[in-house]
Amino acid sequence: MYSLLSFAALVAAAAANTGILLPLYEYPSGDAGIADWNAAIAAAAAHPDVPFYVIINDNNGPPYSPNPPTEITDFAPFLGAFNALSNAKLIGYIATSYGGKSDSDVETAVDQYAAWTTAAGSNSTTYDIHIDGIFFDEINTVTSQLTHNTAITQYAKSKFTGPVVLNPGTFVESGSESLFDVADAILDIEACYTHSTGRLDYGGYACDNSSSDYVAFTPALLDQIGTNLTHLNKSAVVVHDFYETWLPYQAASKCTLQTDIKAIVAKGLHSLYFAQLGYNSNFTGAEPASITTVTQLLASALGVA
Repeated sequence: MYSLLSFAALVAAAAANTGILLPLYEYPSGDAGIADWNAAIAAAAAHPDVPFYVIINDNNGPPYSPNPPTEITDFAPFLGAFNALSNAKLIGYIATSYGGKSDSDVETAVDQYAAWTTAAGSNSTTYDIHIDGIFFDEINTVTSQLTHNTAITQYAKSKFTGPVVLNPGTFVESGSESLFDVADAILDIEACYTHSTGRLDYGGYACDNSSSDYVAFTPALLDQIGTNLTHLNKSAVVVHDFYETWLPYQAASKCTLQTDIKAIVAKGLHSLYFAQLGYNSNFTGAEPASITTVTQLLASALGVA
């Protein structure tokens, strides 16, 4: 039986690992794009005790031809800047088509990221562009996909020392809980904050509360992860569309953001991110859920500000 002190230390140790899981899907060009990437790098540099897991997603991931893709000249200086930080890990994005891609297709995509070493930027300077881990998107956790999901996760872990993250975007199906034993993290809450019909996104609503399965994020949603310590420590949360209403636009408050981040840290989760809108822009400037403010509030909640 744990003493009260030992239990408190265990909880504190779990909470201290909570990091930023950053879906930095924006192309690093133009004034706004470059500003967002620089803000993310600055936030990581300013808080060396906050782990940063930065998802790299050029054109929805592999296959690339050539590999690395020709666009790497634009990405290289920023990837090099992240790789120079001890608290930052770059993880490569791979879409799995909800089990529609074969093991071999997914493994080939993993191998492409494993081949990234150095690359020249547009200024001809050579940068360290290595990838530390993998982010598997579009994961279907039905039991019929368990063998496939386990195999691709184990393969990625055989190639990388950094985190391998699975993204079902919802809670793992009963019977597939063993995924928590093989993955480093599972993004089992990817949700809107807003409780109202929100902005249009790719031809539809980014957040549509008229949908029968729509669930907006509140800290109470965290309870559905359960009490298993391994599941908690390997769970991640990403919340987007952090506003109360879209028309008229009313951002959610910084106080609410702080409360939500504290609740995630108190659960000892692996990582989090809050995006003011989506993942393709607005990492800086749009408040309160900018990369700068989210990192500051997480550092404060961890006691490492």
